Amino acid sequence: MSSKSYSFIIYGHPATKKNSATMVKGRSILLPSKTYREYEKVFKQQMWLLKDRPHYDTGVQVTARYYLKDKAHYPDLVGLMQATADLISDEYKVKNRKKTLITEWILTDDRIIKSWDGTCIAGLDKENPRVEVTITPLAININEETDPYLIRLLKEKQEIRLF
Repeated sequence: MSSKSYSFIIYGHPATKKNSATMVKGRSILLPSKTYREYEKVFKQQMWLLKDRPHYDTGVQVTARYYLKDKAHYPDLVGLMQATADLISDEYKVKNRKKTLITEWILTDDRIIKSWDGTCIAGLDKENPRVEVTITPLAININEETDPYLIRLLKEKQEIRLF
């Protein structure tokens, strides 16, 4: 767990998931949009290149400033936030009801995001569409926390420190 703030920039036109019904092997299933899947690929390629990428496992504040290529297909901010949260969170695969870590990114889970304060669509930048992200760890008081997930994580950390 990192105790310092971390900032990074991902270039590419920010996109939301906007699930759409897609035919796969003769069945209709919900998949993220093609635009999102392309953005996800670019985003993750750049994430691999981030130097000294920290890993957060308790409450954080995320501030994301989005710069769009143009006004065409103008996204909603909540959709952008959801996409960013998913992209910076660890990837798991579930097989036989068992959750297995596939890739460790920056957050153990997007559920640890306690605040999106300052997040906005900051403007247009035709030459360099991007998202500028800052993640700041928050001091979480186990006696005041309401999220059972975070309470469990904090208790697990305390038990580890006892040994």
